[in-house]
Amino acid sequence: MSEPLIITNSARCRDCYRCVRNCDVKAIRVKNGQAQVVPELCILCGTCVRICPQKAKGVRSSTPDVKEALNGGRKLIASVAPSTPAYFTMNSFADMENALLALGFTAVEETAVGAEVVSAAHREYVEKNPDRKPVITSSCPVIVNLIQQYYPDLIPHLAPIVSPMIAHGRMLKNKYGADAYIVFIGPCIAKKMEILDEPVAGVINAVITFRGLQEWLIEKEVIINKSTDICATTHEMKARLFPVEGGLIGAARLNTDMLSAQMIVTSGLAACRDVLRDIAAGQLNADMVELMACSGGCINGPVMADLPGGIYRSRQKIIEYFKNNPYHPQISKDDWPPLSRTYRNREQPIPEFTEEQIQDILHRVNKYTPEDELNCQACGYESCREKAIATLRGMAELTMCIPYMRSRSESLRQVVMDVSLNPVIIVDYNLQVQDMSPSAEALFKVSLAGVKGKFLSVLIPIIDDYLSVRDTGMPVISKVNRFSSGIVVEQTIVRVEGQALLVAIMRDITEEEKERQKFVGLRSEMLEKTREVVQKQMRVAHEIAHLLGETTAESKMIVLNLARLLEEEEQ
Repeated sequence: MSEPLIITNSARCRDCYRCVRNCDVKAIRVKNGQAQVVPELCILCGTCVRICPQKAKGVRSSTPDVKEALNGGRKLIASVAPSTPAYFTMNSFADMENALLALGFTAVEETAVGAEVVSAAHREYVEKNPDRKPVITSSCPVIVNLIQQYYPDLIPHLAPIVSPMIAHGRMLKNKYGADAYIVFIGPCIAKKMEILDEPVAGVINAVITFRGLQEWLIEKEVIINKSTDICATTHEMKARLFPVEGGLIGAARLNTDMLSAQMIVTSGLAACRDVLRDIAAGQLNADMVELMACSGGCINGPVMADLPGGIYRSRQKIIEYFKNNPYHPQISKDDWPPLSRTYRNREQPIPEFTEEQIQDILHRVNKYTPEDELNCQACGYESCREKAIATLRGMAELTMCIPYMRSRSESLRQVVMDVSLNPVIIVDYNLQVQDMSPSAEALFKVSLAGVKGKFLSVLIPIIDDYLSVRDTGMPVISKVNRFSSGIVVEQTIVRVEGQALLVAIMRDITEEEKERQKFVGLRSEMLEKTREVVQKQMRVAHEIAHLLGETTAESKMIVLNLARLLEEEEQ
């Protein structure tokens, strides 16, 4: 396969570990905070796609391949799953047939035809192989993957019969020719891998989901018109009920009594695994076990989450559709395609680790005693020990332990608070004290225990700046604030977005302010004394200038008289 079927959008994957918690087989590897599906461990149940809150998981689309085949002149034949009426509004199969023909398909048929054949084949197999009981139905590809990968010892109990999709695909190949391009349309992601499985490969060319088909119909502006056609044939097609719990047993016309111990019907992976464990332990006595990975059956496949309403609304739609369309031309056994298939052990070896290695990982997340192992499952694993083993396997990261990271974060925060020379106060949006550094306790001469939860005014009378930062988000930077107690601080207040907190960092400048005030006083005194000296000097200078002015005038007169006398003598 050129690329994985389930793809992670790294920009959206955000350390929530929800996919790990919900993956029944823990096929998710977390590396650098990103959750990636491990293909060799994945059974393609689609749970991670369904439950991702950020829509970070997506499924590789085959619609472009189908369009390419259509544009290349290939003869497109559609096999449409019996769960279709739960997703699309339609009165009869002709409604879907007309829509697909409008997209360019040559022919459109119901996968329920293959389901009818497969159901009958299961009945025959149970009757002819009493030594294989309980027989596990093989129509759900997720269950087939689960058994081959995680319960390989139960492969002998798995009916060696192809799924309805493969059975119908073989019928369509016989009918329309080997060169026909067969497209399965349904709610299941695992079908995309099933068509590549070696024992059944080469039958179905592509699988598109109901979601993919819906997008294509919208793109081409094709509307599914509800018709009033009524089928005139008289053979009851119970396989149209195949996608609900008990659909295969009902189509096989076996005992459908829900209290019968001979027929067991189970859906949902957790319940299915319980049944498989009971079979492995030899504690289950039944003829047939119908297992469906999706809770409620195929009507709750991965893409069915798009629908309004729940499982039972979808179930009701299928039953109503069957009541209105119960008949189909009977299929002769002579028209059955080859239905047998084989399985193989696909179990992945799990490396073993020593107790010392496991304990080392536990110690690295501060788990030294059994009491330290909270087993909270926040990381996605059942126990701290399982998570430690996953870490050793490279499937998990140390930082996935939420209690450890919280403790580490709090301890680091406390270290910063404890060593901070600048007083720090943290208040909530109600201006109630939440935390404060020891330096703040010393500054205000209070204890955190004594003021925690109290209104900020017990420390700081004027709170206008705090209200402004809370309401506008604009920080207050290095603003001087004088308290009535005589304390003077340079205060910076910021809002912690997303946590409804305000953080005030203060620099105690009380002593600096005292020194400054002292300096201002000294400077004023010096200026006053300087003024007095200058004034005295000005008076002295004025007197000197006055005396100097008289002497200069007299000298000037003498010089002028002398010059005049000299001029007179020259004459």
